[in-house]
Amino acid sequence: MLTNRVLVLPALFICLAGAGAVVAQDEDASKAIKAEEFIKERPASAKRTPARYKPASKSTGNAATPPPGTTFAQMGVTFWRLRKSTVADKTKELIEDEEGTAVEWTPERIEEDTPLYPGQKVRLGIESLSRPGYLYVIDRAQYADGTLGEPLLIFPTLKTNDLNRVKAGRLIYIPSATGKFTITPSDSTKNHVGELVTIIVAAQPLMPSDQLASRAIRLRRQQVESWEKQWGATAARFDMDGGVGQAMTEKEQAVGSDKSQELTQDDPPPQTVYRLAIKPENPILLNVQLKFHR
Repeated sequence: MLTNRVLVLPALFICLAGAGAVVAQDEDASKAIKAEEFIKERPASAKRTPARYKPASKSTGNAATPPPGTTFAQMGVTFWRLRKSTVADKTKELIEDEEGTAVEWTPERIEEDTPLYPGQKVRLGIESLSRPGYLYVIDRAQYADGTLGEPLLIFPTLKTNDLNRVKAGRLIYIPSATGKFTITPSDSTKNHVGELVTIIVAAQPLMPSDQLASRAIRLRRQQVESWEKQWGATAARFDMDGGVGQAMTEKEQAVGSDKSQELTQDDPPPQTVYRLAIKPENPILLNVQLKFHR
């Protein structure tokens, strides 16, 4: 399971749904796509990032237009793994180890499929690239037999409820801008193989704030499954070329903790962009996975 001090998270599966058209540079799925196609809703800047994306696999859809009755929605997700800082790192975070000693750590980019070892520390960065709305993140444990654990709403909480308004350029870190999840597979009789997080971006709040608590709350399994059935869509995945291993920039670090700041078109784009064809009135619902190395 994922542990964040007092918070224990059994899983991660991300679900999202939204709007925004993406024009591919070429119908050839192997050709790179300029990052500006995905981050054009961010605030403009004098320069633009030279970053490019490629489909994660040959099977990834790269249609230039969505099917009739649907619209494209893009969600940016960056998986950060924390490592010991070096002298060259510009971004460092002090985190206490098991002995209570403060140690400097630096977040670096990894891909979604990267196997994570017990004890490793991770963080998620989420940016709604094509639609403003309200962000909700639901966590579930994933087991080898295909079953899922009970759903926990890990974001927002009463402590972060004023931060769940998202839009292009507004970066949200899960569990927080200074928090982290520690990979801790459960010792249950079932083989705990990963974390499934469901990320939802809705035009209107899914629940009143008085239903939230200071920590994660348990949701009804039937409710989450109903949302998935109504809003779920297959996501096409695009990974940024050369992004794996890059350390978090000072701007990315600042934006996560200061909601008055925003990422512009000159700042680093998300490591992975998920594109979904959804009905215009539906929330964004995207599924992503963190795998455990066993």
